Amino acid sequence: MKKTVAILVGVCVMCAQGAWYWPFGDRDSTNAPPRLHRLLQQANDYIELAQDASLDGDADKAIENYRLALAELDRVEAENPDRAASAEFAPLRARRVTCNSGIDAIRFAQINDNVRPVVVTDTAALQKKWDAKHGTKDKAAAKPEPPKPVAPPVATNAAPPKAEAPKPAPPKAEAPKPAPATPKGWDDRIMQAMDFLRAKDYAGADVLLESMMNERPKDLNAMLLRAAAQAGSKNYYAAQRTLERAMRVHPKSYLPYYNLANLMIQQGEDLETAREYYELGRTVGGPENKDIESKLKGTGK
Repeated sequence: MKKTVAILVGVCVMCAQGAWYWPFGDRDSTNAPPRLHRLLQQANDYIELAQDASLDGDADKAIENYRLALAELDRVEAENPDRAASAEFAPLRARRVTCNSGIDAIRFAQINDNVRPVVVTDTAALQKKWDAKHGTKDKAAAKPEPPKPVAPPVATNAAPPKAEAPKPAPPKAEAPKPAPATPKGWDDRIMQAMDFLRAKDYAGADVLLESMMNERPKDLNAMLLRAAAQAGSKNYYAAQRTLERAMRVHPKSYLPYYNLANLMIQQGEDLETAREYYELGRTVGGPENKDIESKLKGTGK
């Protein structure tokens, strides 16, 4: 499939992936200041190392690299004060959000891992106190005598019992109908996932897309669709993490940025960050989106 799924959190539309776009020409001028993507190269490397370490389960290494990335972002911003507040530096601010949210997610997971339920393993002492208080031990020890067998009455002229009519055999259970087979082709499974989303079966879509991402962890279609399924289930944090990974793996596609912007709008929390994601998507060639822009009115500078 040579197309990319454009999911604006719940909308399933197939469209061609945007091409790479940079408004300042193909080469750096000798006298011009260095482009932002060059300034962010070291920070991007740290972020990539942090996300890989997080996926490998090495939380300490991930946090260390996120902090190195934040320090690098601070350095770039401090060395370019005139450009730091401009729209050009929106990618830098977006990466700072990625680092901070990544650290928060790891800390939250560590807190959850350290919480353990308290289990009572020895209840013998409690049982003894209960027995002594309620006298259940003596009652339990005294076994009731078994009932004496009663001899059946002797029939003299009683008629023999009538034979019961044979009961009809129960109907045979029908064989269960086989479940519909999961399409084997990748494109067919993508279409099935979209059908799940249209039917609002977000759990079914998430299960299918999780298995697909195990097969192709860097497929953009699968990541965007899974983010839509997670957002449909109101698991917004998981959707954000999926889209951030899509943003890192596919930095030249505007779709992860637009989806992140729309996700922030949907949560109604950080419209300024949503604007930065949208502007970043525009920077890499994303088309004008009137719907997002109308929701971002009032957040511009």
